[in-house]
Amino acid sequence: MLIGEVARSVGLETSAIRYYETHGIVPQPERTPAGYRDYDKNDVDLLRFVRRLRSLELPLDDVREIVTLRTDGEAPCAQ
Repeated sequence: MLIGEVARSVGLETSAIRYYETHGIVPQPERTPAGYRDYDKNDVDLLRFVRRLRSLELPLDDVREIVTLRTDGEAPCAQ
């Protein structure tokens, strides 16, 4: 799925998705042979999770920490 489709699907602007990638909040997606970002279901689910965290007005450092816990397989609930 390309970035525009993902943005519409998760309710974020494409610039926000690129910002989260640049600042290490979410990992960089795979790239197509043409160089376009190619998101899979896990990427989309993670971006939805980030959007929900941001809707709680958590600071980006806290969001990054919670996302790291989640992607490492730890339950972020204790945080």
